[in-house]
Amino acid sequence: MAFHPSFTELPTDLPVTLILADTSAAAAWAREDDSVLTEQERNYAREFGAEAAATWSAGRVVLRHVLGSHLGQDPATIEIRLDSAGKPRHDDCEFSVSRSRRLVLVAVAEDPVGLDIEAVPDRDVALEAMQMLHASERAELEALPDDEVAAGFVRVWARTEAFLKALSTGLARDPGLDYIGAGTRPQSPHPDVDIHDLEAGIPAGHCAAVAFNR
Repeated sequence: MAFHPSFTELPTDLPVTLILADTSAAAAWAREDDSVLTEQERNYAREFGAEAAATWSAGRVVLRHVLGSHLGQDPATIEIRLDSAGKPRHDDCEFSVSRSRRLVLVAVAEDPVGLDIEAVPDRDVALEAMQMLHASERAELEALPDDEVAAGFVRVWARTEAFLKALSTGLARDPGLDYIGAGTRPQSPHPDVDIHDLEAGIPAGHCAAVAFNR
């Protein structure tokens, strides 16, 4: 299948297709052309401020084009529904989408999949946000050198969000309930869910993770 030329397919040995779009660079068109969106999607975007609306819309435009290529359908005709937890779904494939600033990352897989990409924040922001994590993860992060705390936090957070998306709960489930760890390899708290860090092709200053619910 051929994806839009402004998208980048990331290399991976995992059973997933990963597509990255930079809507501040080659994929800037996704912020200007929302013709593939439904009226409901456009109305939803209008509930945000101008920049947040443009970012959300661009992410949905990218997602529709990725799914259109994967399914061999017109992106505008793809039927995306929300499940009971608010996760977008399609009846013919499993996918997950994540946005970080103007980056959009999409995963398409055979198994239910969760994906997250996050920009590394300032250390003060990380210190405040890490209070939402599992107590053991907080202890591991607090033991890191000061200049590694922010990157360490966002690595754990990306793992956690990917895991929760794979469970189809999202942040409706307290992210502090499950221990995944701040070490070099994520530890899945669920026997049916595999969690993996993503590195190849992920832009500097960001961390990403993917999880599969088998």
